Amino acid sequence: MHNKSIFKLYLLAVSVKLAIAILTIVFVNAGLFNSGDDHLFWTNLNWQHICEIYFNSDSGWYKVIAEHGYANVPLNESANWSQPNLHFAFFPLLPAFIRLLMESTGMGFHNAAFWLNMVILYPLVRCFFLFMIQSGMEAKQAFRGVVLFLLFPFSMHIYFIYTEALFFMLVMASFLFIVKKQWLFFAVCGAFVTLTRPNGLILFLPFLFYTIENYGGLNWNSIKKLIRQPFVYTLLVMPLAFVIWMYYQHLVADNWMASANAQSGWKKHWMFPLLALFRNGFWQEQLASIYSILIMLVAIYYFKKWAVSINTYVWIVILLPLSAGSVISMTRYLSMLFPYFMEAAVSKWLNKNYKFVLFVFIMLQLGVLKMWIEDNSLMY
Repeated sequence: MHNKSIFKLYLLAVSVKLAIAILTIVFVNAGLFNSGDDHLFWTNLNWQHICEIYFNSDSGWYKVIAEHGYANVPLNESANWSQPNLHFAFFPLLPAFIRLLMESTGMGFHNAAFWLNMVILYPLVRCFFLFMIQSGMEAKQAFRGVVLFLLFPFSMHIYFIYTEALFFMLVMASFLFIVKKQWLFFAVCGAFVTLTRPNGLILFLPFLFYTIENYGGLNWNSIKKLIRQPFVYTLLVMPLAFVIWMYYQHLVADNWMASANAQSGWKKHWMFPLLALFRNGFWQEQLASIYSILIMLVAIYYFKKWAVSINTYVWIVILLPLSAGSVISMTRYLSMLFPYFMEAAVSKWLNKNYKFVLFVFIMLQLGVLKMWIEDNSLMY
């Protein structure tokens, strides 16, 4: 019924991804962007160099893991690390999928990562669109919600060799499968969410609350009835997947918490989340702090409207990375806040100014792309 709309959304996602490469080539050749790494673009430009446009910063860690695994990283790759086992800070699912594609097709890392992302974009737009429909939104509103997400400036990370596309797709699929009572599919997606990013396990809570809300509401009688249902225990696949990941760390690094300990390599340590704001004077971090505050104010505004599950998800996404003591990467972390795009899609003001908002988003995307190519920390 909605396949035509979903296909249009996928074409938009693919178009944005390809436009990133085309615009990068055109603008850097015109001297508008400083690539900082000329060998990527202008000498004997070929498909490999185009795929490398989507590679930056954290992408290098996924490349190391995809090519060597966690146990066999050669010395020439790890010699400059500030401490051993830094790569454990990056969870295994994305590099595992890239490695699988590399081995099954013979492609190199950049090529495999490019095509994997192209594949992921389809279930991403499909699951987000269908989730909004299942949540009671009209098809036109759901379509606009996905478009806003695809064109939102900081959503650009979903097109790069980062975990954003995979993570967002799995989150939306998990919520969707809970609504549709497809518990086997949820179990797979829940396990995969846990193995994609460090905050994956904590999403057990909003998934649990969402399950309860869809089976009678958050009250004691509903909870007592729910715990007698076998399907609810599919939620336990998430902590089980995390325990398996911890055991693997123990086998390889002799450290059950290697992924947590590796965070110190980026000078991250726990603190009260709000204390992470405005800690450094760099304009990028000041801007990220302001942006984080604005996002929190919106969350407070909608607090009474949103269900407990949605509020829990939103505040986990906001506060958990801040609790590590840094606002670096907050721009991309906060792009995972799907309720914001859903609210925007039903906004009367946006319906009146939809084309103008899209124009502004596209113009801002050009600025964000410039920051990505120039390796600006705002896009880490």
